[in-house]
Amino acid sequence: MAQPIRRNIQETHPNLITGEPFYTLLVDGGNLLRISFADTRINYKGEHYGAIYQFLLQLRIMMTKRPFDYIYVFFDNEDSGMLRYRFYKDYKANRDKKYAEHDGISDYMKEFNKNVERMQRYLFDKNKKKEKVLTDAEKLVKENFERERDILCTYFNEMFIRWQMDDVTEGDDLIAYYVQHKKPEELIYIMSSDEDITQLIGEKVCVYNPRKKIAYSEKNFKKEKGFPHENVVLKKIFLGDTSDNIGNVRGVSEAKLMELMPEIAERPVSVDEVRERAKLLCEERIKAKKKPLQWQENIINGVANKGYDGDFYDINNRLINLSNPLLTDEAKKELSEMMYNVQDPTDRSFSNLYKMVKDNNITEFLDESAFGRFFAPFQDLANKEIQRYKKSLS
Repeated sequence: MAQPIRRNIQETHPNLITGEPFYTLLVDGGNLLRISFADTRINYKGEHYGAIYQFLLQLRIMMTKRPFDYIYVFFDNEDSGMLRYRFYKDYKANRDKKYAEHDGISDYMKEFNKNVERMQRYLFDKNKKKEKVLTDAEKLVKENFERERDILCTYFNEMFIRWQMDDVTEGDDLIAYYVQHKKPEELIYIMSSDEDITQLIGEKVCVYNPRKKIAYSEKNFKKEKGFPHENVVLKKIFLGDTSDNIGNVRGVSEAKLMELMPEIAERPVSVDEVRERAKLLCEERIKAKKKPLQWQENIINGVANKGYDGDFYDINNRLINLSNPLLTDEAKKELSEMMYNVQDPTDRSFSNLYKMVKDNNITEFLDESAFGRFFAPFQDLANKEIQRYKKSLS
């Protein structure tokens, strides 16, 4: 859960809102933390802490590039994705998810969904030539991810970094909701290597990929990726996403999609345009007394490579398109109350943080001078928050 904050401060203290441009950093916490596990450092007890160090290091690097006024970190929880699962039962079926066991539905439907998941896992296992053996890197993440995530969250509270983790809402949706409700003068950097997030790029929103060390914006996305950022959603609707077990139009590859609709590389294109193009080509083949190509007919009719209980295009749009983020009312309320509201500095301090670091035996920070140098940008952020709090009291 996010840390306690004062509510509706912008209404009671309008003097806090200056209308001047300011920078905000939104962090895809789960994504950055997984990347950070490339660091294999351990303490003298044999406990891994490399991901904690790398996560904070990447934040620090970003903070030395831009004078951020606010930093928010969003994490997935165990059942994040439940809202998508409820209308697409194959969602993340290729992962060790137990949505059916935790969904707030009747006992009969829980048992029904469990049986569906068992069948799905049976089919996945049957299609595997052999049981997957986790690599050392995968084991490291599996055994330490939640522990190091929870440690980071305790640090964030002391550092005035805002964070949120909802029971069923995914981090991507929290980020999208924030972007939709940003202030006009706000300049946003989103930190994530997840290509899906690039659909949120806008005039004052860019996405920094920490893997590739590049910031995507309206100005450079097409040059870097070969198509406008507006078509990120379109491509994924047709091509699916194997990592989330989202289906694609049967027989359609990226090459075939671009062959059918080369305009995708030049301008924003709609799903209907692609389907109309496929329909036109099929009609031309029929007039020429040729059999229509099956993959083009599949585009017209929305025939997927997976089972869909409903219209393929409608479901994939709901799964993929972050212009309609999926949040619970509770998640919306919590995020709305956290945005821009001042944080009470009572009982928060870098002295507390240093004690926590010592308790976790994070070697790089144990020396006080090294700790001070490393966390100097974070102290600057904290000072901004403290000043806003003092101003709210005046």
